[in-house]
Amino acid sequence: MYRKLRKDYFDRVEAIDFAVSHDDGNGSVDISRADVVILGVSRCGKTPLSMYLAVHGWKVANIPIVKGIPLPGELSRIDRRRVIGLNIEPSRLLEHRRKREERMGMGKVSMMSYSGPPSLEELEAARRIYREGGFHVVDVTDKPIEIIADEIIKFISHNLDNPQRRPLPY
Repeated sequence: MYRKLRKDYFDRVEAIDFAVSHDDGNGSVDISRADVVILGVSRCGKTPLSMYLAVHGWKVANIPIVKGIPLPGELSRIDRRRVIGLNIEPSRLLEHRRKREERMGMGKVSMMSYSGPPSLEELEAARRIYREGGFHVVDVTDKPIEIIADEIIKFISHNLDNPQRRPLPY
């Protein structure tokens, strides 16, 4: 029992380390080692979701969708059933971005490019990527992180016939 407890602990530590080193598109050369790859636009909750899943033992890489920056080529070599696209309602995304700008003290110049109408184009581009890649999409609008994580774990476990690494605590 002691060894099993220690193994679970070290597996979680390894998953957390993986998520930290594969946050925001970093470490994309070995994202094939991820249990889950999360895609989404800025401020849709990729990082907190990745960390939450990692605490429960899932190795997660998250990749931002940014206009003008291509997705890593490695993504095309990953089983598409392990790639999850995050979708969010445009009004909620704009609200998140405006709040971030306020906290960072950014001026009106940045608001035009970050939280203005171009973000709607970003969301449509993200949806196009999800459709073309055949990736499962989870809507994160107004959902707590625990519910989003549960949806992802259920999808991955069901579609890949994987035993759950660490079930969520509810």
